[in-house]
Amino acid sequence: MQTIPFVLSANLHGGELVVTYPFDMTKDWAPREHTPTPDESFFRWLATVYASTNHVMSNPDRRPCHNEDFLRYNNIINGANWHTVPGSMNDFSYLHTNCFEVTVELSCDKFPHASELPIEWENNKESLLVYMEQVHRGIKGVVKDKDTEAGIADAIIKVDDIDHHIRSGNVNFRGPCTVNFTQKCFKLNIY
Repeated sequence: MQTIPFVLSANLHGGELVVTYPFDMTKDWAPREHTPTPDESFFRWLATVYASTNHVMSNPDRRPCHNEDFLRYNNIINGANWHTVPGSMNDFSYLHTNCFEVTVELSCDKFPHASELPIEWENNKESLLVYMEQVHRGIKGVVKDKDTEAGIADAIIKVDDIDHHIRSGNVNFRGPCTVNFTQKCFKLNIY
C-alpha cells in the first residue's frame, strides 16, 4: 500500500448484509460503540453508495440474515457500533495510508454453494462498479514545487475541519489533493 498508494478499497465478506465503515475498534474495548473517524460523512457516503445499489440490501421486503436487522440503518453501520474488530484492515488503511476502505458483507450465506455464485455476482455487480466509480470524487492533482514544478512526494495535505491528513504519493502518482497547504512552497495543479 505504500508502493502503490490506493485511495479506495473494500473488504468483501459473507454472512450478513451490511456495509461497515471505520472505525472498527471501540475506545476502551467496549463491545459496541459508535466510533467515528474525522471523515465520517464521506465513509457514510461510500457505504450508502454500495448498500443502496445492492439488489438484496436495497430490498425493503427482505428478511434479516440473523438476529440483527440492518435495514433500520439503511444497511450501513459504523464497524465498532456493530462489533469491535481490533486491528482491522479498514482502520489500518485509514490511519496509515491514504486509502478509504469499507467492509461489505455481501450475503447472508458465509459460504455460498458454487451454483449460487452467479446469483451473488448479479446481486453485487452494479454495487461494486458504482463503488469503484467513487474513486473519481474529490480533487485530484499533483503537489509541485512552486519554483521548479517538480513533483513533491510525501507532502502533508490537510483539509479544513477534518483532523486527518493525507500525504502525496511519489511524483508519478496523481492522488487526491486539497487546496489547503501548511507551507506556501507548494502549488496545486488540478487535472
